[in-house]
Amino acid sequence: MTRFLIRRLLAGIITLLVFVTVLFFLAEILIPGDFVSQFTLSMPAEQRAQLREELGLNLPVWHRYLLFIGGLATGDLGSSYWGEPVSSILLRFLPWTLLVLVISMGIAFPLGHLLGRVAGWRDSRRQSSGLTIGAVALNTMFPPLLVFLLVVGVFSLTGFEGIIAIRNALERELPTTTGWIMVGTIAALALVLTIVSMRTTRVGRRPPPWWVWLIAMTLGPVLTWLALGIWDTASDMLLLLVLPIIAVALLAIGEVILVVKSTVADVRSEDFIMALRAKGLSERRVRDHHAARVALLPTLSKLTVSIPFILVGLMIIEISFRWPRQGTLGIAVPGISSVMFASLEQRNVPIVVGALFAVGLIVLGVRLILDFLHAALDPRIRFEGGSK
Repeated sequence: MTRFLIRRLLAGIITLLVFVTVLFFLAEILIPGDFVSQFTLSMPAEQRAQLREELGLNLPVWHRYLLFIGGLATGDLGSSYWGEPVSSILLRFLPWTLLVLVISMGIAFPLGHLLGRVAGWRDSRRQSSGLTIGAVALNTMFPPLLVFLLVVGVFSLTGFEGIIAIRNALERELPTTTGWIMVGTIAALALVLTIVSMRTTRVGRRPPPWWVWLIAMTLGPVLTWLALGIWDTASDMLLLLVLPIIAVALLAIGEVILVVKSTVADVRSEDFIMALRAKGLSERRVRDHHAARVALLPTLSKLTVSIPFILVGLMIIEISFRWPRQGTLGIAVPGISSVMFASLEQRNVPIVVGALFAVGLIVLGVRLILDFLHAALDPRIRFEGGSK
């Protein structure tokens, strides 16, 4: 297991370096003009030349790339053209993106798994057909259209009050530390519940029922944030992110439903299912505690491949919510993608490359977690001696 994870980590790091290298040169070559030529037209030529030298824009592209890689090796992503370190900018907005990703996937995976096994077990019924059509529609939904429908839905249900409540949350200064505490709390609780479920499954006991997960994942973070005295700020952040969370969860849940439905439908007529029925087990127990386990591994494998696409959808959704906001970088909705697109408009290449590097790190981290879960859940996998 350890060797397998180390190999995956090294392969991921190499892929990430190649990814950042390609993006660095594309950003330098394809973005027309540069910061000095676009935003200092009123300066005298001598001052513009001096500023270009201070920012390193007078150096060849390959020289700037070597400086970037050298800084990356020491954990330094450089400074933006406005003078602020890129790492501090990313750390300020990264919790927002992680909150949306963690909470939305925490909703989409268990709910999609439940609906998928229901649809796969009842393949010939209207309920299954309706779930399948809905899953296909969500899986192919155009993210800006989904955002538009959500905003229209909020307006139709609450009028201007719901929109104003979300906009008022933007007016308050929400500290970055609260975002990191929220992400850490939810991730730690999800990890503990996952380990408990895996251990109970391996020793032959039934894993905790779905309502235990629901109560724990709802009350656990709330009680933790109340104990830490950050509930007021956390509630403001959740109010601001509720629509992006719903949007990403809806985009991800369709694929989970389709994968689980297909797997459960394939195993309905298997011999072990017939044997379980012959033992007198109820259809619900056979479906939820035996057929559903078979669908768990393919779903994790599919999520491992789909994480980059889910992040792309998240980035589009962040940009699509154009709530008015006055603040750093003129960002409409907090998040890495908002930082990146605002920096593209300003030709601020260091922030663009740093934001893409952060996205690559998120993908690498999530894929390592999913690989670990896949290896831990599948007893057929062996990683000793470098072979299965």
